Amino acid sequence: MLICNGTLKPVQANQFEGRYSKTHLKKMFALNAMPINDLMIKGTAEEIEHLAPQYVKGNSVSGVQTKLLMSLENGRLVPKQTGAQYIVKPAPKNFKHLPENELAIMRLAQAVGFNVAECSLVPFENGELGYVVKRFDIRPQGDRFLIEDAASLCNIHPKNKGSDELSYEWTLKKLFIASGHNKAVLLNGFRQVLFAYLVGNNDLHLKNFSLYREPGCRSTIMQNFTPLYDILSVAPYPNYATEYLSLSLLESETQGDFSKAYDNFGYYTSEDFALLAENIGLGFKQGQIFSQKLVDTVENKFKDILNRSLMPENIANAVQQRIEFGIRAMRL
Repeated sequence: MLICNGTLKPVQANQFEGRYSKTHLKKMFALNAMPINDLMIKGTAEEIEHLAPQYVKGNSVSGVQTKLLMSLENGRLVPKQTGAQYIVKPAPKNFKHLPENELAIMRLAQAVGFNVAECSLVPFENGELGYVVKRFDIRPQGDRFLIEDAASLCNIHPKNKGSDELSYEWTLKKLFIASGHNKAVLLNGFRQVLFAYLVGNNDLHLKNFSLYREPGCRSTIMQNFTPLYDILSVAPYPNYATEYLSLSLLESETQGDFSKAYDNFGYYTSEDFALLAENIGLGFKQGQIFSQKLVDTVENKFKDILNRSLMPENIANAVQQRIEFGIRAMRL
């Protein structure tokens, strides 16, 4: 069975081009066929580490992973300081096969109903895979969406983006206000936090929440979340899988006051997410409904996607075990 290295979906042989479906190749890279010398990222992951500070300076690419802005030229993704079309991320030294991990989690997010950025896996010249995201903040005509992350919208310094004094409850209330009291923002944010818990993504800090406004919009009201672009599971990396989430779930936890269920089990369960929903204005019962719907969908989708992913077996198994734990926790 041929699997597209971008969508992770099965592809008929006559619709397969190199390592991608023809549809993905066109949508992601605007190519009708693979370049003669294959599609690659120029250089190696190690070289990217040295280039990154030079090329990301002055750009709003957030996070601690090495990221480089690139454009596609003659079948090669090459660094660009201006007008770049893509963000390229290699695997950090302590996170083997993170690009394969991140693509799988992104595709799972898409499968359960999230709007995700166009993304793919592309090899460096030495064959190691890099995770590539197509920029969604620039429209084809050149104008840009106005994007602000939650650190900016909540008036929190970037260095405090994952502070123990912050909670998702407080953050989602702030983003609700920034959106002009758009309940779709509350539900979208609630689902993002729950999904992060289910897959073991404890990197959902304030710099990884972003809202947007349309180009030319004169209002300061944000419209909704941007497409998801930066989701992974830390389950295969035990030294980093020390917390369930980046922030406290409920505001009361910042003062050391956890729910009775958390005190009983030692981890979040359906009660905690129902309380989150109640506290942000979605309602306790609705929180239970929204939670179980997402959990059911993840349970139905995740194994097929992990099986089609390019993760080595040990990495995929660790991710699967973490998702199974999250599902069991949410059944309590």
